[in-house]
Amino acid sequence: MGIESVWISVAAALTLLLSAGAVGALAGTPAEPPRPLAGGAELVVRLGERVSVTTEALVSGDAFSGVRVTSPAFATDGTLRMNDNLLVAVATVSCAAGPGSYEVRFGSPPGDGNASKVDRLWGSVRVAPADAAERAECERQVAQRQPESQEERYPAGTQWPASPWDVRTVQAGGQLKAEDGLEMGSDGMVELSSPGFMQPVVMRGDKKVTATVRIRCDAQPGLYVVYWNEEGKPAKIWARYRVTAAAPGCQDPAATSRVGAGRKTAPWLFGAAALAAVGAVGYALFRSRRKAPR
Repeated sequence: MGIESVWISVAAALTLLLSAGAVGALAGTPAEPPRPLAGGAELVVRLGERVSVTTEALVSGDAFSGVRVTSPAFATDGTLRMNDNLLVAVATVSCAAGPGSYEVRFGSPPGDGNASKVDRLWGSVRVAPADAAERAECERQVAQRQPESQEERYPAGTQWPASPWDVRTVQAGGQLKAEDGLEMGSDGMVELSSPGFMQPVVMRGDKKVTATVRIRCDAQPGLYVVYWNEEGKPAKIWARYRVTAAAPGCQDPAATSRVGAGRKTAPWLFGAAALAAVGAVGYALFRSRRKAPR
């Protein structure tokens, strides 16, 4: 091979490496962070941009987890979700939005039956003009994005789950305490189950029901759901949690029988056992008398 051929081969290899690196860099480029819209302000936006609304938690009666953030300029509604002591919603400007100013409002959560409906003006967005090529590029970029995360993070010390998307992180082999203060009178009536649990558990308590759940050592890292199974009602997804890898040498303790059913049947079983014992003793005495010489 001549020197000229060698240089051609080297140049081609460098070109391939550089182009691959450029593609990798483009593929790994993180999405632009959403642009914050302050309360009472107007934000100039482009098609496909993400807009965030942030407000303090536990300050306003119409700002809580699940409240919708709506606008005719948005492709879909945003949803306020807890992030420590803040509520944050993210929404995407629709690729079909025409130029002009649009209100951004708070709205009641879907299916909320509260008498006082949420309807508050937060601010506005002004959509910049765009031609057909820009709209097509907007559609392409938005289609490639991951959906907005629904997970919430509540302040330390908050009971779990504070909402169905209150995702706590637990190591495989570890434990979580589940609490619910809204289900008074459900002592022993609710069983929690999940693919990551070592075994289902029964919720118990008077003013609130609680249970301690143990995560299996062989539970794979990832997001899991918890099912609320109440007698006479269909099961529902009640909570979520995230599992991390187990510690080396993790071993599950021996499974124990669920005490919920045992407590309900124990008095009957004890009574039946007592009657059986009395009957056995009486029968033995009767047999011994018949066999005794007269």
